[in-house]
Amino acid sequence: MTFINTTTTKVLLTTLGAAALLFTGTTTASAHMTTGNNTSTAQTTQVSTPAASTNRTNTTGTTTAQNTSYQHTNTSSQATATNTAASTGTNTTTSTTTTTAANSSSAVAKALAVANSGVPYVYGGNSLSGFDCSGLVQYAFGLSARTTYQQTNLGTHHYDVANAPAGAILFWGSDSAPYHDGISLGNGQYVAAQNESDGIGVFSQTYWPASYYIVVN
Repeated sequence: MTFINTTTTKVLLTTLGAAALLFTGTTTASAHMTTGNNTSTAQTTQVSTPAASTNRTNTTGTTTAQNTSYQHTNTSSQATATNTAASTGTNTTTSTTTTTAANSSSAVAKALAVANSGVPYVYGGNSLSGFDCSGLVQYAFGLSARTTYQQTNLGTHHYDVANAPAGAILFWGSDSAPYHDGISLGNGQYVAAQNESDGIGVFSQTYWPASYYIVVN
């Protein structure tokens, strides 16, 4: 009995040992599964991280696109501003040229009207009662500048006097101190309040060429 019991005990122990080992193996397997779960969790984290990175990349991409769009808009605005400025400059130049031509034509017409109306030459005069040279120029152009000294500074001096256009102001004398002026009619002709002897009329540069001329803006 004792042997049997002992044998039985060994069998039982052996069986229990196997069970214990089986249990231990199961526990180990369970621990391995847990490790697997941890690994899975780590993998999930890794998958999540690239996703976050992708989101950041997308965000960066969106920002870049917005910046590019903003810069493009600015470029377009600058181009529009440049085109507008260029167009405005052209229009301003055209407008200035047109205004200058209109003023010159008007001045010529007014001076000729005075010359044909019998208004006398009067030294120091600047009204329809009588004009001197600079008084007639002031009246014809509607200037505030009264004397030849003031009027000579109203534009750039040009010296090809034979080619002075109609409406230019002709000057006789030096650049800084002219002593006489008149209004060009073109082709070497001009209208002026010449002097007391010749009065106000149309004259030719053939006999008395001017020193220079200006075009009033």
